[in-house]
Order: sequence, then C-alpha cells, then structure tokens
Amino acid sequence: MSHPNANSLRRLVPKIDAARTPSASPTDEGSTASNKRRCISSACMPCRKRKSKCDGEKPACESCSIVYKTHCAYDIDSDHRRKGALKRDIRQLEEENEKRDVILDALRKGTEADVDDIIQLVRSDESYDTIIETIKRMPIKPAPKPEASPTLEGELAAFTGKPSLKRACDNRHYGHTSNLALAGSDDELPLVAADHIGTWTKVTGDVDLIKHLLSLYFTWSHPIYLVFSEEVFFYALNNKKLKWCSPMLVNACLALGCNYSDRPEARADINDPATVGDHFFAEAKRLLNEDDRSCLTTVQALGVMSCRQAMMGQDSSGWRYAGQMMTMAIELGLHLTYNVQPSGKVTDSEMEARRITFWGSYVLETIYAMCVGRISGLPRTAIQLKKSIPKENLEKKIWKPHGDPRLLHEPTGLEQPAFTYTVQVQSSRLTEIVSDTLQMFYAPRDRITSRKLEVHHERFIQWHDELPSSITIKRDGPTLPQVIALHIYYHNSLIHLFRPFLRVSFVQNTKSPHQICTDAAVTIAQLMSLYSKTYSMRRAYFILVHCGISAAIIHIVNISRTDPASPQLSVQAAAYLTDIIHMMHEMYPTYPLMARYFKVIRSLITKWVQNVPSNVRDALQAIDLPSPHSSDCETDLSPPDPAASTSYSTDFDEPSTSTVEINGKRRKQSAPDLTQMTPNLNNGKGALTAAAREFLWTPFPESMDGMPVMPPERRSGNDNMDISRMLDSGVDGDWAQLNRDGFTMDAGNEFWGV
Repeated sequence: MSHPNANSLRRLVPKIDAARTPSASPTDEGSTASNKRRCISSACMPCRKRKSKCDGEKPACESCSIVYKTHCAYDIDSDHRRKGALKRDIRQLEEENEKRDVILDALRKGTEADVDDIIQLVRSDESYDTIIETIKRMPIKPAPKPEASPTLEGELAAFTGKPSLKRACDNRHYGHTSNLALAGSDDELPLVAADHIGTWTKVTGDVDLIKHLLSLYFTWSHPIYLVFSEEVFFYALNNKKLKWCSPMLVNACLALGCNYSDRPEARADINDPATVGDHFFAEAKRLLNEDDRSCLTTVQALGVMSCRQAMMGQDSSGWRYAGQMMTMAIELGLHLTYNVQPSGKVTDSEMEARRITFWGSYVLETIYAMCVGRISGLPRTAIQLKKSIPKENLEKKIWKPHGDPRLLHEPTGLEQPAFTYTVQVQSSRLTEIVSDTLQMFYAPRDRITSRKLEVHHERFIQWHDELPSSITIKRDGPTLPQVIALHIYYHNSLIHLFRPFLRVSFVQNTKSPHQICTDAAVTIAQLMSLYSKTYSMRRAYFILVHCGISAAIIHIVNISRTDPASPQLSVQAAAYLTDIIHMMHEMYPTYPLMARYFKVIRSLITKWVQNVPSNVRDALQAIDLPSPHSSDCETDLSPPDPAASTSYSTDFDEPSTSTVEINGKRRKQSAPDLTQMTPNLNNGKGALTAAAREFLWTPFPESMDGMPVMPPERRSGNDNMDISRMLDSGVDGDWAQLNRDGFTMDAGNEFWGV
C-alpha cells in the first residue's frame, strides 16, 4: 500500500562535501584531504595567550603572520606535559642531586679544616658549580678503587714516586729510585708540644718585648725572605696551633729581630753589643737539637736561622742551615705539585702555606749561594710547583716602618699597601734566572759564549720590563723598602753576570760588560741613597749588604784606571764609592758582617788604587779603618812588586824531601805528601796571601770558600785572571777560540795592572 503523498516526498541522498563541486577535477581529491586541520603538539606562545587556534607552522603560524600580524615564537620547554620536557626536568634534578652528593661526600671525608672551608663557601651563597670547582681543587678525593688485577710490577712503574705519611701529619717524598717509597706509614710519635706555650719562648716572659721584636722582624726581614705566611703565623700564635707555629720558629724570628732593635734586652749581655740576639738563637738551636725531624715549621725556622747567622758574619754556619732547610724542603716534597697526603686531605690553606714556604726558601738559598759564590742546592728544572696568586685583600695590608722613632708620635707618611705576595712572586721569577746563572758559572755543561750571556741578559731585562706597576720605583711618593731592595737585587744580578768579563767586549754587541756593570753599580748607589733618605740604613734589608759591596767593587775598578775617553768616570766612581761606604757604615750596628766587607774594600783599594781620592780616604777614616797609604796601615800599601811575588809550578815532579835519621839510621822515604802538589796558599802563616786571594775569589777575606778562577801556574805580579782560562782551562790563551765564542779583548780599557 503506497502512501498517498509519496510522490511529494524528497528523496534522501548522501551528503556531499562543499569542497567537492561539480567543477572539481579528480586530481584535486588528494589535496583536499590534506587540507584538513592537523593536530599539533605545541602551539606558539602568542596563540596560547590569545587562546586561539594555531596551525603550528614554523617559523610563524598563520594566525600570527596573517590574521593578527604579531611576532610568532615557540617555547617547547615550557610545556611540562610533554615527555621531552619531563625528561629534561628529571635530568636537571639528577644533576643537582649529584652536585649535592659531591658536597656531602666532601663533608663526610674531609678533615675539620676541610669542613670549615666548605661551610664557609655554602654560607657565602656561591653556586653549586663554584663550590664543586673549589672542592675539586682542594683536592678531596675518594679512595681509589682497587685494580682488577693489581701487580707488583704496576706499583714499581710509578716514575714520579709517592709521598709517605708520618704520624706527625707530614709528608716525606720518595722518588721511584727509592725503596722507601714502598713502605707504609712510619710509627713516629707526634711532635713535642711546647713547654712554654704562653709566650712561645723560655728566654723572656715580657710580652711587650716579644711583640716589639716580632714587629721588627716582619717589617725589615720578612718581606724579602718570605719563608712563611705572616697571617697564618699569627693565627697559630694566638690560637696555639703547633701545626703552623713552633717555639723554634718563634725564637728564630726573635733572634733575628734583635738585630733591628735598640733595646738592651735584645742582647744576651746588655753591656756587649756583639751578643745581640744570642739568647734567643741559643734557645732555637736547643730546640732544633732536641727535635730535628722534618716538618714545615722546622723548614721555616732553619731559613730564619740561616739568615740570622749570615747577618752575624757566621757565613759557614748560615750556609749549613740554608742547606739543611733546602734538603728538608725536598724531603717534604715542597717543590712538587702532586705531593699530597695519601688520603688526599690537604686543604687549599695547607697547599698555599707549603707553596709560600718553598718559594721563600728557594729565594733565600739561591741568594745565599750567590753571596758566597757557590752552586744552589736545587736546580730550577726540578721545580714543579706553581707560584702563589696574590690576593687583593692580603696585598692591600698596610706596611708600617716599625722601629722608626717618628712612628711613636704621628704617622710618618710612609704607610702604604705592602704587596707582600706580589714581591715574592717577582722575587721568585728573578731568582730562577739567577739560579740558571749560577749553574752556568759553577756547573757548566759546555763553554761560556757571548750568546749565552746575552740570553741571560735578555731574560733579566724582560723580567724588569714585565714588573707590575705596583712594585716599580715611584717618582711622586715613597717607594716600599722591599721594592727598592728588589730592584737593587736585579742590578746586582747584572753585575755578577758580567763581572768576570770586564776585560773583554762582545763581538756583536755595542755595550761592553764593563759598561753594563758600571751602569748597574751607579743605579745601585742611587737606589741605596733613595733608601737611606727615606728609611735610613739602620734597618736596611740584609740583601743590600752584598749588593752594596758588589757595586763598590765596580766603582773601585773605575777609580783604579784612567780612561782618556771618560775623564769624569773616575770622579763619579769615587763619589758613589764614598756614598756607599757611608751607608754601609750606617748598617754596621745591624750587621756585624760589615766589618769583613770593610776589609774587602780596604784591601782592594790598597792593592789597586795608587792615588786614592781624598773623599774616599776621608770616608774610610770615618769608619775607624786605617786609611790607604797612611802610616797606621798594618801592611805595605805600595803596588805589588813582580819580583817579590810567589811563583807557582804546575810541574808535578816527585818532591824532594829532607833525609830523616833515627838512632843513626837512615829512614826510608815515605809516600809524597799530596799537599805538596798544590800551591802553598797559606804560606805557613795561617793567613791567605794576596796571590791566594786571587786564586780563590771569595767576598769574605781570610776564608778559603770560593770558586777557583784559574789553575795554579807560574805568574808574575801583574798577571791577573786570564779570561780564556776562566771560560775554559783547555784554551790556554787561545784568543782565536775566544773570538769564536763571541768575545774580543778590550785593548783600550785595560786595567788592574794589565
């Protein structure tokens, strides 16, 4: 049955997409499907804010570029619902946890000093990365994991050696050639505690005197010979920390400080100036004899004791202390960077203390070697330790001229930043060059040529040119005394580099060694005059003593000769020599060694200067020394007679001996005495002859310590050091060989009796 209105109903057909029009071709079907709206993983930031649809197109979506015309940017990491972002968050948390674990591990395994340092870093709001880097430098390291298959061969293969830990908490360095490196910790007892810890010395209980002497030491000796940190020393002194301060070190500092004091208590016998500091030094020596085991404070005390003995004229004793100091420093491995305790528990403070002690000891020992004319104990090439990095807060510490009477009433105007560690770094750099010079002279590997001297000279000049502005000589204000002393040390090094070559010139250099030495000696005299006018020479640094005599010798050379080309040279040299004599006389109460140096000046003037300038003679008379060519001289001051000079023989024939009879029977000849094969330097009188002094040059008269500058030979009275023999004894006057080495004889500038 059909519906009556069936024809009126509309037929239902499938819906057709608007995009599919009759005009659409079959080829458009694929592109139509691709125009459907895609699902995107992340919308751009502007669309998120507008809450509008985003097509995710890059670099700019359609909404931003066409509709809203705004800048389009994507931030994928901001959407923490995404898997990638979650992974990144987890990785960041793990890294932060690892950093915290490193800090906690360091707190667990570190010493009390380590923990204090780390806590201070945490409280200073430093970032984790900064704290981690500091901990890595400490170095606090976890115990090494055992090897899968450890072998004895592997342990023996360690070329650099390793430290051995003592019960006294000090390292001993043993190289790979030592079998002691394989031993464990030694069963030593702890260091002996101080019996008199209150004032650190049994000599006196006067705290004011102790403070006075320590102030003098840290003002007039410590800035040049910096063998320990002043800040660490006083921290340990006030808190009774025996690790950084010992009674031996305190007594040594007090003994040296006595030389700069005018108080009668500074003398062991208040009526005898020659006993200055003897009571404190005797106490330091007693403590050393009781316990001479190697530790950092003993190294420091030995350095101070060495310097003090040299000041008193006991150069042999001082040299032994300096050698003991350097030997102990090497035993402790202070010259090495890797040498830490086996547990790795060495803080930055400890490493810095070791670094300061080593470089101070190295400077002291090398300067001592230069002064006595010997080779230094440690070659520069054996040093692996870096120098200290000056810290601004320590460099700005104010230096004051303690002991200056003007300071008691009002400021002197001389107060200024000390730059203590900048001076030490630059002094260490200069000393490295000096050490190489000593090696070249006293342990030569081959002949000395002019080029080698020029290389050393260039290194010295480069050091001087690279000095920081803070330690240069000031023209508009007072210069620190330690800075003046450092510059004097530099010019003194130039003198010693070229002094053996005064008689020659360089083939390819316009400036002769004599001119270089003269310029350096003039500068030293001028700098010493500046020091004297600013601070007085009563408390001059000890290094000025040796440098002053070095400059004086060059001035004596110049007044002993006549140079028609430079007629004013002799007059200028006499004026500078007079100034140096006056300044050295002012230093005499501080340094009893000056009496021996006065003998050097007197003997050289007596021997080589025929017409002594009046100002030089007056200066010598003012210091109560016999004036040259005067009736009160102990020896004949006339020029040496060639006929009266001693002749030496190099023919080692069997010596003739007198016949000895015993009970009427002739005794057989004994073996020849070996001493007969060498020149009789003492002449049987116990005192060195003038010829002997030339054979062994030493800055100290009446001493056999020195460097042989020429072999024994037949000589005339005017026959002086042959430069070819000093360069190489095998040349024997071969001037052609000398010329090939870059030297030429300076015929126009002959002097000293040649």
